[in-house]
Amino acid sequence: MIKSLSSHKEVIRSIFFLIFGVPTFLLLDSEYGDALVGNGQWVATILVFLAFIRAYRNGTKRVRNVLLIGIIIGLTGEYLFSKVLSMYHYRLDNIPLWLAFAHGLIFAWTLKMSKKLHRQTYNIHLQRVLLMISIAYSVFWLFWTNDVYGFVAAATFMLILLFTKKSRSFFLIMFVVVCYIELVGTSTGCWYWPETAFGIFNWLPSGNPPSGIAVFYFLFDAIVFWVYLYLLHPTTRLRYQRLRKVTSSSL
Repeated sequence: MIKSLSSHKEVIRSIFFLIFGVPTFLLLDSEYGDALVGNGQWVATILVFLAFIRAYRNGTKRVRNVLLIGIIIGLTGEYLFSKVLSMYHYRLDNIPLWLAFAHGLIFAWTLKMSKKLHRQTYNIHLQRVLLMISIAYSVFWLFWTNDVYGFVAAATFMLILLFTKKSRSFFLIMFVVVCYIELVGTSTGCWYWPETAFGIFNWLPSGNPPSGIAVFYFLFDAIVFWVYLYLLHPTTRLRYQRLRKVTSSSL
């Protein structure tokens, strides 16, 4: 009972940190932040870096690996999507340094939440609620901002969920978290999305932000897991494979 209460308090603290922490550093990395502290982007970078160090020190070996992998994969993805493909644009036309630490933090935070909630008896009900929120948000954004691009991305996201039963909580939480971060980031002017997909497909209008952009996090997550299991810890991958064979043979 005491352990359960402690776990619930930790979940509440983590959610509280996300809800209020994200607007804090994104407001700093905006024109409002520049007016307040001079160079808000650097202050935001320092805050995210401190959060990264705290998560690294308190994390398990797996979380630490994920955080470090996230630095490389995150920056590579940002350069590809923002600079090469022009999918979105940052206000200073750069790639903010805090992103080097933010992607791994988001991944680690979502992984931690999904594992804690997976142990709860209400996990299936929570999945349904998150799914309903995700669908409702995508439909609303489609009609409110003519976000066809985001709706297509969200539909693709839902389709992928059909094949990720064991990780469904993780990805549903990720979808909601990414939507929240995108809404705050675009509202504060830290970045913006073109009116059409990639700024070139006029037949595919986009919201600012697109509702289902979390689908691209599947790619980020898949690469992080691949690097972790195939390059850094192949023995862990083999253990999972043996466990899967045992489970399948017992059915």
